Amino acid sequence: MKIPEFLNLCAVYYTIQLVRCGLISFIVSAIIFLLRKTLFKHTVFLKGALWCLLIPVLFVGKMKFFYENKIGFTLFTRWTHLFTDHTWMSWLYLWAAFSYGVFLFYRRRQLKKTTGNLEKRKIGDQFIYITPLPVTPFSTGLLKPKIIVPEILLKEYSQKELQEILLHEKKHIRLGHLWFFFLFDILRALLWPNPLLISGTKFLREDMEEICDLETIKHSGINPYAYGQLLLKSMKILQGASENFNIYAAFAGEKEYRNIHRRMTAIARYRPYKRRGAITLSIALLCAIGTIAWIKNISYERYQEDSAIFAYGYDGENITFYDDNESFHQMITYDDKFVYVEREAFETYISEKYPGAGDIYIVFGGFYKLPGFGAMGYSCFYEPGFKKDTVKIPYENPMGRRMETLIKML
Repeated sequence: MKIPEFLNLCAVYYTIQLVRCGLISFIVSAIIFLLRKTLFKHTVFLKGALWCLLIPVLFVGKMKFFYENKIGFTLFTRWTHLFTDHTWMSWLYLWAAFSYGVFLFYRRRQLKKTTGNLEKRKIGDQFIYITPLPVTPFSTGLLKPKIIVPEILLKEYSQKELQEILLHEKKHIRLGHLWFFFLFDILRALLWPNPLLISGTKFLREDMEEICDLETIKHSGINPYAYGQLLLKSMKILQGASENFNIYAAFAGEKEYRNIHRRMTAIARYRPYKRRGAITLSIALLCAIGTIAWIKNISYERYQEDSAIFAYGYDGENITFYDDNESFHQMITYDDKFVYVEREAFETYISEKYPGAGDIYIVFGGFYKLPGFGAMGYSCFYEPGFKKDTVKIPYENPMGRRMETLIKML
């Protein structure tokens, strides 16, 4: 197998799986959107935990459901044939995913570059970075997270108020929200045809904000009403600092009003609780991990050994016969270099069933990546006239051992 053929195999193999994941993600995204607006509408932590349902989606591509279930086979086989028959479509899908991923990475890179030269200042036991722009405080970075605070808030806030705002951002970091956003970006890039994931970014951030609001109230000891007033104060200050600041500016539109109304309603419903956020998150992640383990259990492995043995005849122009009788397993065995054929039993079977068969070829062993895709096998020519009871026929790996190992590792 040449390099271009190998690359095409990789492109089709991964695209088939990603398209299946994308189609399943439609269903999962719709379920999340529905539940967060209905059953879990007023349960902040459970609503946020719903997003963990998307984690197992990236592992469904090799489920046996797509091959061994009538519904799965009917719905998804067409996509498999489409990308197998038109390799360029696989490359187009992967190029779009790569381009979108580069775009998301570029935005993150630009943000890191923008915040890299900001003034660093220590407030209490926390280092923060000061920006002259009138933006809401936010945290960024994965391995070395930073908290960015607009300079205007340092002038207008008391030390106590500032500590409460910083606690909100520290909650984002401690609860792993920055990593969630990063993983969600990866999901959006790989499953880019699903538009629900694009709109889901906004909803994910809303849910994470509500979780941090409640966690901040709990651990700061601030009254929910006072905390709500603090948020409104920051919006008012930032609006006054820039006429162009229009995130929540004075309820500038119906959409902004609904966003603030929803967030303030969640704050107003606050009731004291014990470790609800950490417990809910832990349970959600354990359920996601358990689901992934279950999916792996009902999925194909990286490759499946093919134990089939069959023979066919060729007269120089046409295939004269094809036979995969189970009895061949008693007549034919093989190792890494040779095929061993029980001469009398094999020749008697062929001569009686297929007289005048022409040249006889034996195909055996190998493996396949998925049923009907990525199949690799071995073959040899059987020449009648041997005298020994067991015929020993050498054969070669058509793709080479290194390439075979590489394909198996995909």
